[in-house]
Amino acid sequence: MTRIHRLGPFSVHGENIGLLLAISSGRAVAAAREALVPFSLSARSYSLLEQLVLTGAPTQRQLADALALDPSQIVALVDSLEDRGLAERRPHPDDRRQKTVVATQTGETVYAQAKEQIQASLDTLLTGLDPEERIVLADLLHRIARPAPGALEDAG
Repeated sequence: MTRIHRLGPFSVHGENIGLLLAISSGRAVAAAREALVPFSLSARSYSLLEQLVLTGAPTQRQLADALALDPSQIVALVDSLEDRGLAERRPHPDDRRQKTVVATQTGETVYAQAKEQIQASLDTLLTGLDPEERIVLADLLHRIARPAPGALEDAG
């Protein structure tokens, strides 16, 4: 039996997972954008700042890999954060050809404040899910976003 869900004026068949993911992603990004307005951050610049705060001093290449972005996009995002005093480039300790990127103290403060607003927007977005369902959703999304090594080759 096919499940049909009403999403505004549209009906979405339950098996159209791609469309459901796209709609859900769009809603999450819209909520994040709104939450980040007071900090003048985009969803991508927030995600990059989060990586800096949580991982220490990654290289721009590591940031590109972690965020699944082109390295040229990372350069522009880091430039923007650096111009605002939220991040800075430093020489790599082992490879002088590379630079690492770190969050400044101001960047860490802005990140902490923005994170509170992001969490509040997610709480609103996920209001229909109980805590256990949120954990399951996060686990499933992690598995989709970061499949285990070899998982995609095995599926093909």
